[in-house]
Amino acid sequence: MRIIFFLLCSIGMLSPGLTQKILQIEKYGSPKTKKLFIGQKIKYKLEGDDIWYQGYIDDLIVDREIIALEDRYINMNDIEAFRYNRSWSGPVGISLYTFGAAWSGFALIGTITDGDPDTNYRSSDAIVSGVAIGLGFVVQRFLAKKTVRFGKRRRLRMLDLTFKKPENP
Repeated sequence: MRIIFFLLCSIGMLSPGLTQKILQIEKYGSPKTKKLFIGQKIKYKLEGDDIWYQGYIDDLIVDREIIALEDRYINMNDIEAFRYNRSWSGPVGISLYTFGAAWSGFALIGTITDGDPDTNYRSSDAIVSGVAIGLGFVVQRFLAKKTVRFGKRRRLRMLDLTFKKPENP
Protein backbone atom coordinates (compact mmCIF):
# COMPACT_ATOMS: atom_id res chain seq x y z
CA MET A 1 0.00 0.00 0.00
CA ARG A 2 2.85 2.37 0.81
CA ILE A 3 4.54 1.52 -2.47
CA ILE A 4 1.43 2.43 -4.46
CA PHE A 5 1.11 5.72 -2.58
CA PHE A 6 4.80 6.51 -3.20
CA LEU A 7 4.45 5.76 -6.92
CA LEU A 8 1.39 7.97 -7.28
CA CYS A 9 3.13 10.84 -5.50
CA SER A 10 6.23 10.41 -7.67
CA ILE A 11 4.21 10.48 -10.89
CA GLY A 12 2.47 13.64 -9.72
CA MET A 13 5.78 15.39 -9.03
CA LEU A 14 7.37 14.39 -12.31
CA SER A 15 4.66 15.76 -14.59
CA PRO A 16 6.09 18.63 -16.67
CA GLY A 17 3.38 21.21 -16.01
CA LEU A 18 0.79 21.26 -13.30
CA THR A 19 -2.01 23.72 -13.96
CA GLN A 20 -4.78 24.78 -11.70
CA LYS A 21 -7.25 27.46 -12.73
CA ILE A 22 -9.39 28.99 -10.03
CA LEU A 23 -12.36 31.34 -9.97
CA GLN A 24 -12.16 33.20 -6.68
CA ILE A 25 -14.65 35.36 -4.80
CA GLU A 26 -12.96 38.02 -2.70
CA LYS A 27 -14.41 40.33 -0.08
CA TYR A 28 -12.84 43.71 0.56
CA GLY A 29 -10.92 43.75 3.86
CA SER A 30 -11.12 40.01 4.42
CA PRO A 31 -8.36 37.48 3.74
CA LYS A 32 -10.92 34.69 3.34
CA THR A 33 -11.89 33.73 -0.19
CA LYS A 34 -14.25 31.24 -1.75
CA LYS A 35 -12.67 29.21 -4.52
CA LEU A 36 -14.52 27.63 -7.44
CA PHE A 37 -12.74 24.99 -9.50
CA ILE A 38 -13.16 23.48 -12.95
CA GLY A 39 -15.93 20.90 -12.87
CA GLN A 40 -17.86 22.67 -10.11
CA LYS A 41 -21.50 23.66 -10.57
CA ILE A 42 -22.34 27.37 -10.36
CA LYS A 43 -25.62 29.24 -10.26
CA TYR A 44 -25.29 32.80 -11.53
CA LYS A 45 -27.23 35.86 -12.58
CA LEU A 46 -26.15 38.16 -15.41
CA GLU A 47 -26.30 41.94 -15.20
CA GLY A 48 -29.68 43.34 -16.20
CA ASP A 49 -31.30 39.89 -16.20
CA ASP A 50 -33.74 38.46 -13.65
CA ILE A 51 -33.14 34.79 -14.51
CA TRP A 52 -30.78 32.54 -12.57
CA TYR A 53 -28.69 30.28 -14.81
CA GLN A 54 -26.62 27.29 -13.79
CA GLY A 55 -23.95 25.11 -15.29
CA TYR A 56 -20.69 23.29 -14.71
CA ILE A 57 -17.40 25.10 -15.26
CA ASP A 58 -15.58 23.40 -18.15
CA ASP A 59 -12.65 25.78 -18.46
CA LEU A 60 -11.41 29.19 -17.39
CA ILE A 61 -9.77 31.34 -20.06
CA VAL A 62 -7.75 33.60 -17.82
CA ASP A 63 -6.25 36.06 -20.32
CA ARG A 64 -9.72 36.95 -21.70
CA GLU A 65 -11.57 36.56 -18.37
CA ILE A 66 -14.04 34.09 -19.87
CA ILE A 67 -15.78 31.25 -18.07
CA ALA A 68 -16.47 28.31 -20.38
CA LEU A 69 -19.54 26.38 -19.31
CA GLU A 70 -21.07 23.27 -20.89
CA ASP A 71 -22.99 25.14 -23.58
CA ARG A 72 -21.90 28.77 -23.44
CA TYR A 73 -19.13 31.23 -22.76
CA ILE A 74 -19.59 34.01 -20.21
CA ASN A 75 -17.50 37.08 -19.67
CA MET A 76 -16.56 37.19 -16.00
CA ASN A 77 -17.43 40.91 -15.77
CA ASP A 78 -21.03 40.26 -16.94
CA ILE A 79 -21.88 38.22 -13.83
CA GLU A 80 -23.89 40.17 -11.27
CA ALA A 81 -24.32 37.54 -8.54
CA PHE A 82 -23.74 33.93 -7.51
CA ARG A 83 -26.11 31.80 -5.46
CA TYR A 84 -25.07 28.91 -3.22
CA ASN A 85 -27.01 26.28 -1.35
CA ARG A 86 -26.05 26.18 2.30
CA SER A 87 -25.38 22.63 3.36
CA TRP A 88 -26.32 23.11 7.01
CA SER A 89 -29.89 24.38 6.54
CA GLY A 90 -31.42 21.02 5.56
CA PRO A 91 -30.15 19.01 8.54
CA VAL A 92 -30.89 21.83 11.00
CA GLY A 93 -34.46 22.16 9.71
CA ILE A 94 -35.05 18.40 9.95
CA SER A 95 -33.61 18.38 13.48
CA LEU A 96 -35.99 21.14 14.53
CA TYR A 97 -38.97 19.29 12.99
CA THR A 98 -37.94 16.13 14.83
CA PHE A 99 -37.48 17.99 18.11
CA GLY A 100 -40.94 19.60 17.87
CA ALA A 101 -42.66 16.33 17.04
CA ALA A 102 -40.75 14.46 19.76
CA TRP A 103 -41.61 17.09 22.38
CA SER A 104 -45.32 16.78 21.68
CA GLY A 105 -45.13 13.00 21.37
CA PHE A 106 -43.37 12.53 24.70
CA ALA A 107 -45.73 15.00 26.41
CA LEU A 108 -48.76 13.09 25.08
CA ILE A 109 -47.32 9.70 26.03
CA GLY A 110 -46.42 11.02 29.49
CA THR A 111 -49.92 12.39 29.99
CA ILE A 112 -51.52 9.10 28.96
CA THR A 113 -49.27 6.73 30.90
CA ASP A 114 -48.41 8.45 34.21
CA GLY A 115 -51.80 7.86 35.87
CA ASP A 116 -51.77 11.24 37.63
CA PRO A 117 -54.94 13.26 36.92
CA ASP A 118 -53.13 16.55 37.71
CA THR A 119 -50.68 16.27 34.80
CA ASN A 120 -51.85 16.74 31.25
CA TYR A 121 -50.75 18.04 27.87
CA ARG A 122 -50.36 21.78 28.43
CA SER A 123 -50.38 24.72 26.10
CA SER A 124 -46.67 25.25 26.80
CA ASP A 125 -45.98 21.83 25.23
CA ALA A 126 -47.87 22.88 22.11
CA ILE A 127 -46.04 26.23 22.02
CA VAL A 128 -42.60 24.58 22.24
CA SER A 129 -43.53 22.15 19.48
CA GLY A 130 -45.02 24.85 17.28
CA VAL A 131 -42.04 27.17 17.67
CA ALA A 132 -39.57 24.37 16.88
CA ILE A 133 -41.48 23.26 13.78
CA GLY A 134 -41.96 26.87 12.63
CA LEU A 135 -38.28 27.64 13.13
CA GLY A 136 -37.37 24.52 11.17
CA PHE A 137 -39.57 25.74 8.31
CA VAL A 138 -37.97 29.20 8.39
CA VAL A 139 -34.45 27.75 8.35
CA GLN A 140 -35.17 25.46 5.41
CA ARG A 141 -37.17 28.01 3.44
CA PHE A 142 -35.37 31.31 3.97
CA LEU A 143 -31.82 30.43 5.03
CA ALA A 144 -31.15 27.63 2.54
CA LYS A 145 -29.56 29.84 -0.12
CA LYS A 146 -26.89 32.50 0.03
CA THR A 147 -26.63 35.14 -2.68
CA VAL A 148 -23.30 36.89 -3.26
CA ARG A 149 -23.57 40.11 -5.27
CA PHE A 150 -20.49 41.61 -6.89
CA GLY A 151 -19.80 45.30 -6.70
CA LYS A 152 -18.20 47.58 -4.12
CA ARG A 153 -17.36 45.02 -1.41
CA ARG A 154 -17.03 41.76 -3.38
CA ARG A 155 -15.31 40.92 -6.62
CA LEU A 156 -14.76 37.95 -8.84
CA ARG A 157 -11.19 37.09 -9.80
CA MET A 158 -9.72 34.47 -12.09
CA LEU A 159 -6.33 32.92 -11.28
CA ASP A 160 -4.04 30.62 -13.24
CA LEU A 161 -1.58 28.85 -10.95
CA THR A 162 0.72 27.13 -13.40
CA PHE A 163 3.91 25.52 -12.20
CA LYS A 164 6.34 25.04 -15.04
CA LYS A 165 9.34 22.79 -15.05
CA PRO A 166 12.47 24.90 -14.50
CA GLU A 167 14.71 25.17 -17.52
CA ASN A 168 18.37 24.22 -17.20
CA PRO A 169 20.80 26.97 -18.30
